[in-house]
Amino acid sequence: MTPRPACPACPACPACDAKKICDAKKICDAKKICDAKKICDPLKVCDPKTLKHPDLICIKKAKKKNKKVVADGWHPKLSLGASLSMVNSSHVPGIDDGLSMTLGAVVNGALLYKRKQHIWLTSLGLVHAWSKTPTIAPMVKSADLLALNSEYQYHFKKMKSLSLTAALQFAAPIAPGDLVLAKDTALTLKLIDGTQVADTALRNERYDLTNAFAPLIFKQLAGVNVRPHETSLAVLDVRMSLAGQEVWASGFAVNDDKGTAELELKELQNYQQLGLQAEATLAGNLNKRVMYAFRIELMFPMYTSVDTDLSGFDLMNTDLSFRVGVKMSKWASLNYIFSAKRVPVLVDQWQIINNLVLSFTANIL
Repeated sequence: MTPRPACPACPACPACDAKKICDAKKICDAKKICDAKKICDPLKVCDPKTLKHPDLICIKKAKKKNKKVVADGWHPKLSLGASLSMVNSSHVPGIDDGLSMTLGAVVNGALLYKRKQHIWLTSLGLVHAWSKTPTIAPMVKSADLLALNSEYQYHFKKMKSLSLTAALQFAAPIAPGDLVLAKDTALTLKLIDGTQVADTALRNERYDLTNAFAPLIFKQLAGVNVRPHETSLAVLDVRMSLAGQEVWASGFAVNDDKGTAELELKELQNYQQLGLQAEATLAGNLNKRVMYAFRIELMFPMYTSVDTDLSGFDLMNTDLSFRVGVKMSKWASLNYIFSAKRVPVLVDQWQIINNLVLSFTANIL
């Protein structure tokens, strides 16, 4: 068999083997540039230590990162976290003397089961924190949310970006809710039947608003999920679902009218809704230490079980959240979380939370 001719661009180069780099007409041009992305084996041809031809420029082939494939079976995860901040001030202009302190705990857990095209994912999240300020004597609840989600996914073989989903979602605070004010305040309680009752919240005394696990929101979803974009920098998920929602609520929530001297409290009530829900999530890692996530959820109810003055898009439930985290070590991270939520039948006002927290986390599983 007649041997293949050597590369005319680098005839003296011992690193170019015609049997390894194919036809010289396809690999060498007049500028004597070897494009490693198409023809060069970086381990055999483009080794800078052995390639000594002065006119040959070789571009190393980029290494492809192997995508992690989740094996069939059970995959549990559990992490525990805590946060603490403490400031004691004395004779500082513009700041009340005394102790300011925040104690918080975070629990995140997940249990994933995979079998071929079927995935069942159950996740548990708990955020709970208490704060103490000089102006208010008792400690007050500053964050409280227990979220439990269980979701089934069916992924198509040929259309990998498309999946069918069905989910159950549960969300509620775990501790009773109360109101603590720095001075005696006149209250107006607006009851469900339309009547109003006058009351007073005394300075530094707890005024009971809600019981533990109230309001409790239980939601059922069934729909389609599409992932049009997926890289290490950004993953975009878009989901359309038929949604049912039940709310069990008792007690009162602050629904103040700035035009009155009194503080208004609205009585909460149970209700059910059925409608369409759209979700979009964009998340990723900017580098090894910085991660981000943005999520928007819109539910338009076509049926509401209670009478309300709201109609059309005024009934829409909206949930927006943004999170950015900086991983400082394996066990410490700094996170900023923004949340804006509106559930008009429950409370027709935006519920907004800004939270900057240094957390310490231990991975149990």
